[in-house]
Amino acid sequence: MDCLHRWDLESAAASQVRQQTNHDLLAGHRVSDAMRRDYTHVSPGTSLEQLVNEHILGSGRRSLVVEQNGRVVGLLTLYDVKKVLRSDWSTTTAAQAMLPAEQMKRIRPDAELEAALEEMDRDGVNQLPVMVDDQIQGLLGRDDVIGLLRTLGEFHRK
Repeated sequence: MDCLHRWDLESAAASQVRQQTNHDLLAGHRVSDAMRRDYTHVSPGTSLEQLVNEHILGSGRRSLVVEQNGRVVGLLTLYDVKKVLRSDWSTTTAAQAMLPAEQMKRIRPDAELEAALEEMDRDGVNQLPVMVDDQIQGLLGRDDVIGLLRTLGEFHRK
């Protein structure tokens, strides 16, 4: 067996072990254990230029909840903003660029965390609004899950 082929097998085995370890660490944990409750919301009429300057560049947020009269009307991600030409940011509103609430993938706070990750993978999204009925509770991003995994891993090391 050549060295490169053996390395591929060892790498695949290590990846499988990491995946099983992550599965074991997440077992029994719910979305509410990792979600961010301090999400940022903007009004539908906010220009992309304003929300990029105030919320994305200012705080590093990658997703914003679009709310009107206390009701979620959509989700705006960095990906959505980047689809709009920068020269149009001053005249394009959050409502024009957002994913409408009717099309949003969402998850409940009591859902299993591993199921939430599987849903993100299946739907090709990096964050999910955490909702009960039509009320937003927070946001769950892949980075939130990674942070929890790191913390759990620290407690499980010998």
